[in-house]
Amino acid sequence: MQFLFLLVVPFLLHAEMILAVKDIELRTLVSQHEQEFTLRDGIWIVTWDKESTYIANEYFKNYGMRDDVSMIVDTSQVPSGIFKLFVKPNMKRYKHAILLSFDVMYNRTLPYKEGYLSVLTVQDKTLKEVVFVQTEAELEEFFK
Repeated sequence: MQFLFLLVVPFLLHAEMILAVKDIELRTLVSQHEQEFTLRDGIWIVTWDKESTYIANEYFKNYGMRDDVSMIVDTSQVPSGIFKLFVKPNMKRYKHAILLSFDVMYNRTLPYKEGYLSVLTVQDKTLKEVVFVQTEAELEEFFK
């Protein structure tokens, strides 16, 4: 049994290293106002559902968006008809750029935790830090 454990440990350690530092693709996404934005190094706020998107939108509405921050919304799970009729018109009322990511395969490469926003720090096309936040207050604390 110990022999089997010793065989598995190097693979587990290697998998942990892969998760700790990860190359990330800098894509061009379209905002809710039909403007193209190319993702760049900085802080990415990734929202996954209606609740997490609402939290991020309220934060940016109240505090503004810094130049080094990009807000990305996973829209891959929303049916296109519902997105065009209801979701996108609602997003247009926000002045800050909300980048729409429709590619489910790309979205799966980004760190995710159920019920949380993903706050990613990207430097030199590498994911340097991942923080998961649940509330506007936690997001505010992150930016202090």
